Amino acid sequence: MPEIKAYAPGIYPRSEELVQATRDLDRGRTTREAVERQRQRDLASLLRAQEEAGLDYLSDGLLVWQDIFRPFCEAARGLEPGPLTRFLNTNTFYRAPAATGEPPTLEGPLGPPYFEAERLSRGRWVATLPSPHAMAAFAADGLDAGELARRVIRPQIEWLAENGCALVVLQEAALFGGNIDLQPLGAALEELAGPLPLALQLPFGDAGEALGELVELNVEAIGVDFYSTDVEALPRPFPKALLAGVIDARNSLLEDPREVAKFGRALLAELEGELHLVPNGDLQFVPEGIARQKLARLGEAARILKEER
Repeated sequence: MPEIKAYAPGIYPRSEELVQATRDLDRGRTTREAVERQRQRDLASLLRAQEEAGLDYLSDGLLVWQDIFRPFCEAARGLEPGPLTRFLNTNTFYRAPAATGEPPTLEGPLGPPYFEAERLSRGRWVATLPSPHAMAAFAADGLDAGELARRVIRPQIEWLAENGCALVVLQEAALFGGNIDLQPLGAALEELAGPLPLALQLPFGDAGEALGELVELNVEAIGVDFYSTDVEALPRPFPKALLAGVIDARNSLLEDPREVAKFGRALLAELEGELHLVPNGDLQFVPEGIARQKLARLGEAARILKEER
């Protein structure tokens, strides 16, 4: 039977205290040191919640990331944050990546506070990065996915490998809407292969039309939002690990772990690779208290399945 894992990649919601501290800093009512102390409390609470839930991989929650692209737009030469743009059909916005005219280059990979490697156990943590294809597709002007992969994202993956990361989840939200051409994505992924196992996650959308081609890409796992994608669209048998989006990251309604386990049980019969139970996107779209409960229910669903093996 395929191995079962559970974890929650992506951006995690900040506590009300951290949100307020950040606002106070913007208004000159507190200090950066006070905000950082609250962020560390948030991080400790998140790590504790994941441990208590029994999750297999831990995430640091990307608590200083305003959006999935911004840190690289601010850190890489040749990139800058562009216009404010709505992310898919959510109520959140991102700064579209914009080119400055010189080749994009990440000269120094992002470490703390962007990735809290020292707070995470080597070989047991998951990192989330933007897919270079999505980064180019959502750009305000012309950026090349292959160049972004080679000069920006790969150096970051190499740093993650050196610092004990176990898996990189590439967030790919630019494959919805028909007329899908996977050639640029496939070429970009070839540039990233090697240092770490890669999962390509398609958040908040119907991946069914592309799944037959996606499983041919050079990644170890594919992530599918099963709140938007019909399970019948899965190629059978599914030849890779499957990141099954079984927790709804855009809805505060709490899932029944028994129902999630039931769905996972049906998936197991169709898989050649591992089954990874995950949210269908970043949990940042629900309040932090709800996100914490969703972590617990995700872990409980995985526990039910593991006990049946």
